[in-house]
Amino acid sequence: MAITKEQKNEFNENLADFKVYLDDLKKETSLYKSQQKKNKNLEPYYNIALAIDSVKLINTCILINEMSVSIMGLKNENYLGIARKEIYNIFSYMEKVVGSDFDGSLSENKDLLALIEEYNPVQRLNLIKAVQEIIFKMIDAFGTGSKWKWSWPEIHFKLAVLAKNLMDFRAMEAENDLENPYYHTRKEHFNMIVELANFAAQEYRTKFDLSTQDVGDLKKSVSLLEMNRKIFQITGETDDLEKTKTLIESLKEKIELIEAEKEKKKKK
Repeated sequence: MAITKEQKNEFNENLADFKVYLDDLKKETSLYKSQQKKNKNLEPYYNIALAIDSVKLINTCILINEMSVSIMGLKNENYLGIARKEIYNIFSYMEKVVGSDFDGSLSENKDLLALIEEYNPVQRLNLIKAVQEIIFKMIDAFGTGSKWKWSWPEIHFKLAVLAKNLMDFRAMEAENDLENPYYHTRKEHFNMIVELANFAAQEYRTKFDLSTQDVGDLKKSVSLLEMNRKIFQITGETDDLEKTKTLIESLKEKIELIEAEKEKKKKK
């Protein structure tokens, strides 16, 4: 169905306010980056602020797309594209804050975490929740037939790793009592890490089965499950630990069989 002039005008009129907000966000981002250079001690906090601004920008782009669909019956590929690219900026900013390690020890980034002590557990959990929400909104907006479909597992992977790296596991162990004001927050954060890692691991297995047949995807799945295994080892979650170990072993066997088969073909 053709878009009428009235529909276009209505969309553009509503878009004007969103553009003003996006311009304000752009100015704020520039200010943070400028101040960051002058205040090296506060650099991690400025990167957190930049990540939060990226969340706001993505949310705005998603709202613009929803408005486009509502008024004109069309997705706004331009703003969805901006949102998709901006997701990676969130992880880029936060990797500068807490690192990108996913296969080291759970306290590998303790020195980095010491630099953001004022960023409390509630704020950390809220950031993870906000990023998770915009990821699902964005994926839903693109739809199941999107050409970016098989790039989503990487984004889920990055979110799981970020959630893990934002958790202070040493503090969680040391302050593991109901009297601690952050007890329930840390428990929720802990559960989110496990759920996010399991979800991303499944996404990579699905990508392998339905698209790539690339063992690299299975190895990413194993990495995420290994991350959970380390968590279960220190928290004493025996049943979950055994289930995770079994799944890891099964995937590793599958990888070995595939790689062995490839080697056979090379020698022929």
